[in-house]
Amino acid sequence: MLRRLFAMTLLWPLAVLAAQDEPATYAGRSVAAVIDELRAAGQPFAYSTSIVSSDLVITVEPVATDPVELLREILAPHELTLHYEAGVHLVVRMQRSENVPGRILLLIRNGDNDAAIENARLTVVPALSITDELSAGVYQFFKVMPGRYQFIVEAEGFQTTERILDLGPGESEVVNLLLDAEKPAIETITISASRYEISRDIASSRFLLDQRSIQNMPDMGEDPLRISHRLPGAAASGASARTHFRGGDDGEIGVMLNGQWLFDPFHIRDYQSVFSAIDARAISGVEVYTGGFPAQYGDRMSGLVLMESMQAVQDRHTEIGLSVYNTSFLTSGTEPGRRWLFSARRGNLDLVIDPKFGEPSYYDVFGEVEFDISSQASLSLNALYANDRVRLVLESDPSEFEQIVSKTRNAQFWVQLQNQWSDSLSSSTVLSILAFENLRSGFTDDIEKIVSSVRDDRQIDQVTLRQDWVWQPNDYHLLRWGVEGGFSDAVYEYAGTAEFFELQSWYPSGPDVINRSLSAAPRGGNFALYVSDRWRLTPRTILEWGLRWDDQTYTNLSSDAQVSPRFNILYALTPQTELRLTWGRYQQSQPIQQLQIEDGVDEYWPAQRSDHVIAGVRRLFRDRYALRMEVFFKDMSRITPRFENLYNPLGLIPELQPDRVRLDPDSAQSAGVELSVDHSGDRWNWWASYTLSKVTDRIDGIDYPRSWDQRHAFQGGVTWSSQNWSAAVAASVHSGWPTTDLELAVSGIDGNGEDIYVVTPGTRNALRHPTFASLDLRLSRTFDLRRGSLMAFAEISNALDRRNPCCIDWDAQSDLNDNVILERGQDFWLPLLPAIGVLWEF
Repeated sequence: MLRRLFAMTLLWPLAVLAAQDEPATYAGRSVAAVIDELRAAGQPFAYSTSIVSSDLVITVEPVATDPVELLREILAPHELTLHYEAGVHLVVRMQRSENVPGRILLLIRNGDNDAAIENARLTVVPALSITDELSAGVYQFFKVMPGRYQFIVEAEGFQTTERILDLGPGESEVVNLLLDAEKPAIETITISASRYEISRDIASSRFLLDQRSIQNMPDMGEDPLRISHRLPGAAASGASARTHFRGGDDGEIGVMLNGQWLFDPFHIRDYQSVFSAIDARAISGVEVYTGGFPAQYGDRMSGLVLMESMQAVQDRHTEIGLSVYNTSFLTSGTEPGRRWLFSARRGNLDLVIDPKFGEPSYYDVFGEVEFDISSQASLSLNALYANDRVRLVLESDPSEFEQIVSKTRNAQFWVQLQNQWSDSLSSSTVLSILAFENLRSGFTDDIEKIVSSVRDDRQIDQVTLRQDWVWQPNDYHLLRWGVEGGFSDAVYEYAGTAEFFELQSWYPSGPDVINRSLSAAPRGGNFALYVSDRWRLTPRTILEWGLRWDDQTYTNLSSDAQVSPRFNILYALTPQTELRLTWGRYQQSQPIQQLQIEDGVDEYWPAQRSDHVIAGVRRLFRDRYALRMEVFFKDMSRITPRFENLYNPLGLIPELQPDRVRLDPDSAQSAGVELSVDHSGDRWNWWASYTLSKVTDRIDGIDYPRSWDQRHAFQGGVTWSSQNWSAAVAASVHSGWPTTDLELAVSGIDGNGEDIYVVTPGTRNALRHPTFASLDLRLSRTFDLRRGSLMAFAEISNALDRRNPCCIDWDAQSDLNDNVILERGQDFWLPLLPAIGVLWEF
């Protein structure tokens, strides 16, 4: 039933865009009469009878359906056009050709005394580069193509101000922005430590960088989730879009889009989750918590990635992109009472890689339509659909053939209702449904090492309802509370076999043969309640406490409800210096889709627990430099047993490899210090961060480094932009991840007088790979076209082609004296990867 519902609901974005009244005939009618008709329908049009006389007749039948574009077509033959000002489209005379660029003079001043404001942070959508800064607060833009532009100005001590301008052909416009003094609202102040905000259109970048500089940063596949790899405290290999925050597992990070938790939002999920299923061009920003998040977010133990879709500022905007990684299409628009966004991407890897290595084919579609129900309420419909059909081949030699085929369909649909009940009370209600299917099948045929096969079939249906409330009676108090409930139904069918030979059969703790067949059908609910109370105690001090309760019934565990208290405090030493302190308990149940059935486990574990203590200080210098330091400590308990491959984490069928081990930590700890600095300028921006940290598992009373522990980590980069050019360099360096040795011994003699060999892993994670380092580059150029603009780019990941080891490949060989010895080989993370692409916007 749910799948039939999705077949209909996932086509709604196209249906909404196509749903129009029967086409009207305009040719031969009076221009003034058509404008009056559109005005009566609620369109904000205005004209003067001295310009639009009663005898002006429509000469050419228009083809546009959007009211604004339709009227532009009607007016064009009469050398008239539209000019937008103060919410009204005014009919004006067309001065020149529609493609003649114009000029904008921007003035940023104090609304109280008209004084110029220095060091303001300016964002323009679509992006424009500043041609010249004449003086403090005075900016010039030359060669600006006709269209609608949104100016967003931020300055220390002032309220953020926005202005929309319609620039006509060849026009020169003066935009005078008067900024009002800031009156900090308690709702908008960030109390929690470890929160980072990243603007739209960026790839891999640090936090709080100017958007004009970071929107073209290097990023493999233009993936919005990969940007978190460059944050302090993050540990990532670069091969996966997933990451670890402050020592936590990569499954402990929640991803939310438009108020909805996303369910496994990755492509190529059965092999490293290489890309996310979210189009970076479709979102307006990314907010990242690497710890210490408030009580309204729960059932996650390490961090959050929160995203909102792009808000349309033009009547109609379209983007068509083509690159090595994907082909994309995006359209958005706005009209009175309605806004929409539709995005579709197709992966191109199956077109560019040699078929003998596989065919990774995948695509995703996202759409949103938002309606204003009234002046106090809006309703948005959202859908995200991702489809994978991936065939990967690691060994193409017939004597060592290794292949996996993964088919995934992931469909989510949600409705969000937002109400402003009064000036102090508001609510958000989200109803969502999900249908997920994943089939993984494959085999390995290497008679000298391993012969194996697998078939793993999973289906999950889910319905969830969540409601959040906000009450702010005054500027000193803010109260949030909410409730959530959902029901999930899952089906698992797993069958796997493996037989080991030679070295692969010498592991004493492993069987020579695996024959595993399991099924499970968990079903049940998940429920949550929370309250969060924020108070401004003094002009410099804000305190927030929160309490959260979560429970799950699909786990079939009694008395496993989780209670999580949270506490945050912010103290402003000076207007430029802020101190933050966070303590909280964060608990995470085992999600219904993460049953470890492939490793022979058909039951769920109790919820994990992590206590965070974070202290941080942030200092601004001259409004362009920011220095930040945080100290963190995480104490983790009730750790869910996990399975790892000691030597090769990149195997296609990892659960059937002989180096597979089960880890049962009694507890775990993570601690570290993060230091970061960034500079935001008009053309040049740079950032750098250093993290000193340690993360360990305690197993049988002994502390062992986790497999992603990195003692030292550095991130840094610089961007430069001009009118049409932008360039970026980003670097990532960290200590090599831990690894384990392997020892060979003779345990006896068989009946034929031959030695019996055994291989025994050494002390867990006692060794380390060499230092990991990667340098990424990107260069882009924007060309003005008769219709819109074309951006061409080239980028290189791991530009120095550094061989960063990831895996150890052990083999048994005979030396010159016919003694059997272990031969150690290495495999590596991603090599140098060049990419090119173009993006046409109009």
